[in-house]
Amino acid sequence: MDLRRLRDLLLPDLENQDLRFLSEVRQLSHAAIRIMGWTEMALAGFVFVARMVTDALVPGLAPGEGPIAARAWQAVLVVLVAVLTLWTAETRPARSHSAFFLCLSGWISSAVVIGSSLALMPHASDEYISVHITTILLVAITVCPLRPLDTFLLGGSIWLAYVVAFIGGALLRVLDWNTWDPSHLAFLFLLVPLTTSLAAVLYAQRSASSRAQQESLRIAQELAAAPVRALLSENAISVGRLAAALTHELNTPLGALKSSIDTMIVLAAKQATAPPEQQPRLVTMQAELRRSVNDGMERLKKVIARLQRFIDLDHTERQAADLNELLGDVAVRLKPALQENVKLEFDFEPLPPLHCRPQQLTTVFSSLLSNAINAVNGEGRIVVSTRKVDSLARIRIEDTGRGMEALELETIFDPGFRVLAGRVSTGNWSLFSARQIVFEHGGEIQITSEPGKGTTVDVLLPI
Repeated sequence: MDLRRLRDLLLPDLENQDLRFLSEVRQLSHAAIRIMGWTEMALAGFVFVARMVTDALVPGLAPGEGPIAARAWQAVLVVLVAVLTLWTAETRPARSHSAFFLCLSGWISSAVVIGSSLALMPHASDEYISVHITTILLVAITVCPLRPLDTFLLGGSIWLAYVVAFIGGALLRVLDWNTWDPSHLAFLFLLVPLTTSLAAVLYAQRSASSRAQQESLRIAQELAAAPVRALLSENAISVGRLAAALTHELNTPLGALKSSIDTMIVLAAKQATAPPEQQPRLVTMQAELRRSVNDGMERLKKVIARLQRFIDLDHTERQAADLNELLGDVAVRLKPALQENVKLEFDFEPLPPLHCRPQQLTTVFSSLLSNAINAVNGEGRIVVSTRKVDSLARIRIEDTGRGMEALELETIFDPGFRVLAGRVSTGNWSLFSARQIVFEHGGEIQITSEPGKGTTVDVLLPI
């Protein structure tokens, strides 16, 4: 491992960290201060009780070797540090510098244990110093995302304080060299790099987990947006089809209107100078032309109504709609896509109005009918029928196209699904979106198919 990787491991660059991860670190660090306070309090009580049990079980222990009062005072001091830590956790500085106050609390409680053991029990080797310091370090790196360098500084400063206290007590003849075991210092010296390594691993895992979570959220957002993009794509395709259909639908009535109006103008001029015996014939011709004009206007109104239902894409409120009308509008838009040998037949039964989002269901029907046209591919028959089945409206689209294998049907609604034969050639986001829309309306889509015999799609919607 080179020095740069070692530096990045021990001291991660906070500036390049994700802001959400840093916010999570601050929240965990603030909660860790309370955990550290309660740990110190529980540790003080445990160590005191453990010492009492140990003293009772050790035979032949001299009265001066088990000072109950001194050990009680040591426990009280550690409890006071714990209470101070819990109080600090509620202050404003602790919220902005949580890791610092956590390490400070651990260092103070360890220093209290070291100092009180040397001062109150100078003639008894205190192995519980190592227990306290080990617990403090492990709790610190477990409950708080401490950076490895912070862990190293905390453990190293505690070990250094122990060394200074041990040497100072020996030089001042407060500490009895013969009863205090210096092997604890060697153990704690090894504990510092061990806890630092553990902190590095835990911090890296937390950082990687945060990045993975953010990536999962990003992917989830993209997947959630994919159906919307698919709907927009379908609508864009429908716009092109609508333009082609409108060209045909509008040209015919407009041509008839223009011809009728021109003829009426000519007849009006002739009627002004015509003899009386020709007047009845001219009046009859004008009446027929007026009837032709009215028929053309009604046809234009229907085309405009279809156009309004289609372009109202941003209208998301539910409203009552006639499914037969929606299917008729879809058929008009898809007429340019029909080839000469493809027969599109309708078998509509009257249905009660459905409370729905018409523009979304129009997209569903357009997608399903487009797939049927692609499956027929030049020659065949497509039948669109509607029926009321109990409390459901059933919209059935049957084609005599290629059909699909059972394996293909199992994944027909999966995004990204493609059938090389051409049944679904758009990555299948349209079918995935169609099913989602039908589900949102409380219905379902059922597909049955057989290779070489065609496909039947049933859309069931509650009325």
